Amino acid sequence: MDMPLYRIADDYVAVARQLADLDLPDEVIADTLEGASGDLESKSWNVAALIQQFDGDVSLIKDAEQRMASRRRTLERRVDWLRGYLLVQLLRVGIHEIDSPEFVIRVRDNPPKVILDDETLVPCTYRREEIVLSIRKDEIRKTLLDGQAVPGAHLEREKRLVIK
Repeated sequence: MDMPLYRIADDYVAVARQLADLDLPDEVIADTLEGASGDLESKSWNVAALIQQFDGDVSLIKDAEQRMASRRRTLERRVDWLRGYLLVQLLRVGIHEIDSPEFVIRVRDNPPKVILDDETLVPCTYRREEIVLSIRKDEIRKTLLDGQAVPGAHLEREKRLVIK
């Protein structure tokens, strides 16, 4: 039966603990742990190979998404241009409606929109002040790395897996 990696790791840790409790020479402990690590290394290699395969798949999918997004934007621009082109031509000839069995084309007025000619002349009752707070983590990091304390912040180092 093929054991999952976490069980192999559990067994390895158990062997290491048992060996630590025994009064054995360092060479014996090292040889025993090296023998026990074979399955762990083999299974880890398989998991790392799977990670690399998935990374490759992710890269291919990202490339496809970018190509599709680019094509979508091109089509959206073409639709916008064609919609404007059709509107201008219908307005130009004074036609406001065309009926067909497939669809109806109508020229309609949009709701009115506000155009600000000079923002400084707009009364205060129509103004709202917004305050945007942003914390500069890069500056906090530099300060903390220089050994100075920053209230409400600390550095934390996480682990990552590197497969080359």
